[in-house]
Amino acid sequence: MSTQDIINDFYSSLINKNDKWQELWSSDAVFSDAAGILNAKGREAVIQSFKPFIKTVVELKVKDRIVEGKKSCFIIGYTYINPKGEKLNQDVAEAWEVDAGRLAKLTIYFDLTTYRHFMQG
Repeated sequence: MSTQDIINDFYSSLINKNDKWQELWSSDAVFSDAAGILNAKGREAVIQSFKPFIKTVVELKVKDRIVEGKKSCFIIGYTYINPKGEKLNQDVAEAWEVDAGRLAKLTIYFDLTTYRHFMQG
């Protein structure tokens, strides 16, 4: 599968709320935000860091993408729902690296403060 196919499978799994996304990560995967506040190393740590986030996503739309070999950048429009039932739309830039047919690295660029504040209700 191509880099784009693997990443598309990830987003499809997120929106369909199934666990296929977990199988896509390499054993030594790394997930972080640009500021380094979020920093998960290893497949299990990455999966555990994503689980709370996935529960909040009610919609996502791929707005743009650039794919060059093993690296890519996707702009994703997320719609989140908080415990009060309110919704927030947020665009997020996600820089990916794929290696040996697995997701190896993801760095996200988004407003973490706004997201956390919104989730507190």
